[in-house]
Amino acid sequence: MNAVTLTEVVRKFCEGLIKLVYLNLLWLLFSLVGLGIFGVVPATVALCKIQKCWLEEVHISSVFYQYWRSFKQHFIQSNLLAIVLTLIGSLIYFDLKFFIEQGGILFQIISVFIFILSVWFMITVLYIIPIYVSYRLKLFGYIKYAFIIAMLNPLKTIGMAISTWGMVYISLYYPQILFSIGISLSFYMIMIISLQAIDRVKTYQQKLARTV
Repeated sequence: MNAVTLTEVVRKFCEGLIKLVYLNLLWLLFSLVGLGIFGVVPATVALCKIQKCWLEEVHISSVFYQYWRSFKQHFIQSNLLAIVLTLIGSLIYFDLKFFIEQGGILFQIISVFIFILSVWFMITVLYIIPIYVSYRLKLFGYIKYAFIIAMLNPLKTIGMAISTWGMVYISLYYPQILFSIGISLSFYMIMIISLQAIDRVKTYQQKLARTV
């Protein structure tokens, strides 16, 4: 690798790092604007919208304006989706806790099935925002598509889960990473993997349509 190539690699790395830090700061800012609990999900949607444009090489004249526009546009629907997922997750959690605490083989078998369901649910949640920013569907349509794409791409799903868990683990030990780049970098990895999975499913659908 010559000096010119090395300089170009370093320049692109620094530009990418600055972009991710800027997005992370915007995520923190807009989460606060939305009063925390109601701002986190639309701020995350806006973040993933920007990253989707970057990955697809779509020009953005103003990142801040695009972020603010996406935040406002998806504030209500994304929060409704988050509420639905929270209710489903809570139901699964309390059912699992209830059956685990009961005695008897029947309850243990039921708890195993609920545990498997909880794994499917967590996998679905990983894909939910990438699906949300890639499609226009009804509320439960996002959940259905996220589950289908996750199941059709097991290796990518495992890779996404490992990378997400790794970032969470590192952020717990080094909170400064979370506040500087942790959120934007985590979702950037999620977007890379999930968009590849979505494209793979689209290609499969096109091939299937040509054979019918």
